Order: sequence, then C-alpha cells, then structure tokens
Amino acid sequence: MRKILCCALFVAFPSFLLASASIEESDFIPRVINFVIFLAILWYFAFDSIKGIFTTRKNAIATRLQEVQDNLHKAKQERENAQKRLEESKERAKEIVSAAKQEEYLIRQKYDEQIKRDIEILKHSLEANIEFEHRKAVQQSVENLLNELTKSQNLQLNKEDYVNIITKRIS
Repeated sequence: MRKILCCALFVAFPSFLLASASIEESDFIPRVINFVIFLAILWYFAFDSIKGIFTTRKNAIATRLQEVQDNLHKAKQERENAQKRLEESKERAKEIVSAAKQEEYLIRQKYDEQIKRDIEILKHSLEANIEFEHRKAVQQSVENLLNELTKSQNLQLNKEDYVNIITKRIS
C-alpha cells in the first residue's frame, strides 16, 4: 500500500509544482481517491489470481531451471565418464602397443633362432652332399679306370692292385 501511495505522490508532485491553478479548482484529489479505490478493489479481487499466476510462473521457471541443472549435471557426469573411458582406452592402447612390441621381439628371436638352425642344417646338408658327390666322383673315376683296365689287354695287374682299386671304389 505504501508503494502505491508513493507512486501516486510521485506522479502528482510535478503537477503540484507546475500547476497554474490551485488544487481546489482541479479534480486531482477525486481522481487520486478513485485510483486508490480502484487499486484496493483490484488488490482485493485479483490479488490471489495474480499471485497464483506469478507463483505458477515462478514454479514453472524453477522446474525448468532444475531440469536444466539436472541435464547439465548429467552432461558433466557423462563427460567425466567419457574422459575416464578415454584415459582407460589410452592406457589399454599403451599396454597393447607394449605387448605387441614384446611379442614382436619374442617372435623375432624365435625366427632368428629358427633361421640359424635352418642355416646350420643346410650347411651340414651341403657338406654331406659335397662329400657324397666327392665319393661318387671318386667311385665313378675308379669304375671308369677299372673298365678301361679290364678292357685293355696291354696292362697286366696283379691281385693286390685289383684289391686296392676295389677298396678305393668301395670307400
């Protein structure tokens, strides 16, 4: 009520100062009284409905604000969870890379050892083949020589020479 009276005085004060006629000649006071009565009637009948409108609006705004804050909180939680999952994924990726490097090293060691064994086997095989071919060549040459000697009538060999030639052929 004080606010209404202060507003009325604030509106009426300039007219008091600047009025060329006196207050008794104007209808200002009846108008102010009518305005105050109008406000009192409006206050009496419409206060609860206006208060209800503003209360409802205030509650709706508070509800929407709470929903927005809840959504903001959920978004922050989801962001934090996503950050945690990202960090976990980074750690897992580091572990996977480390495990892959270690596995690559172990596989490389295994294949290096296998290659060394294969090379040794090939060397032994090659040496055996060389020796076999050498023996084969010696036997072939001894056999050719024996064939020539047996076919030729000019050369006379005794039994010991034949035994030496045959033992060379066998070995």
